[in-house]
Amino acid sequence: MKKVLLYGHGGACNHGAEAILRSSIPVFRKTGVSILLSTHFPEQDRAFGLDKLVDRLIPADLSLVSEERAAGTFEEKERIAARIYREALAEIDRDTICVGVGGDNYCYPNWHRQALFHHAAQERGGQSILWGCSIQPEMIDERMAEILRTHDRIFARESLTVGALRDHGIVRVTQMLDPAFSLPAEPVPLPEGFRGCAAAINLSPLMLRRSDRLLSDFEEVARLLLKKVDTLLLLPHVTMSADDDREALEKLVRHLSPEECSRICRAPECANAAQRKYLISRCEILVCCRTHASIAGYSTGVPTLVMGYSVKSRGIGLDLGMERWVIPMEDSEKLSERAVELWKCRHQIQAHLQKKLDGMLQLD
Repeated sequence: MKKVLLYGHGGACNHGAEAILRSSIPVFRKTGVSILLSTHFPEQDRAFGLDKLVDRLIPADLSLVSEERAAGTFEEKERIAARIYREALAEIDRDTICVGVGGDNYCYPNWHRQALFHHAAQERGGQSILWGCSIQPEMIDERMAEILRTHDRIFARESLTVGALRDHGIVRVTQMLDPAFSLPAEPVPLPEGFRGCAAAINLSPLMLRRSDRLLSDFEEVARLLLKKVDTLLLLPHVTMSADDDREALEKLVRHLSPEECSRICRAPECANAAQRKYLISRCEILVCCRTHASIAGYSTGVPTLVMGYSVKSRGIGLDLGMERWVIPMEDSEKLSERAVELWKCRHQIQAHLQKKLDGMLQLD
């Protein structure tokens, strides 16, 4: 009997990571295998019920992260990361399918952590799969390419990653929709103050740190939307302590007038990924930074404007025919103008999304 070891998961307070797992685990369950989840924050996964979907949570030893960061070479970092994930790595044998569920983990300098699980699967006769991933093309050096070539299968969630992998001779690649497209929206009581016609905003502190003007651009969008709708929903999609959308959204609110603030409501902090998707689905339009907030919008037919910073947002938008509505960071001054345009043609975009997704889901 094989077992599936899911790795690359940081914790459910990243509701995009949670969405990937909620939509993927039922797929793996159909095979009748045991499912283990390597996680950085098991307490978050318990809080949002992911522990009930898997057979066991396996925590990482994050006390070693500062030592890992201080290491001078790739090989040193690998050795320390092997101690961080010691308990999960010990589970890998020839009956194990290792599935990287981190989405964009190969887009960051600490991708050596992902390589560890792949190497262990190779050495012990198991299988190694990347699931629903995006990979920044310029990150693919020869070291990474060699590791990616030896995966049993890579399921990439957008065409730009597929093209970049094939350009490097990586051929065991299948394009798929991000698993979160198929996550059912879970109805939940609307938050206090949610009334009438609504729009949603998501804002990331990660992106605020990269741009001096992005906050003022989002403030302008918020004011414009409040002239069109009754309610503006603030929708955080990552609430990790070091990367908390709530902080970014509150910075925005502090620049709005009392009258404008009176028509703002907030998503409940206890809402899981499926419930946040439902709240987005009740809005006329969505303006967001986080990729999985955009996926929640796209997949429920909500016209969505994305402030994009990576291959994942550009690739997903391109494949949906929504590339006009993905704005590069360096063009953030276009955000308010594009938001007004999105509002005006929202009904056509909604119809376009429905038609596009109907075709893609039938092929998936």
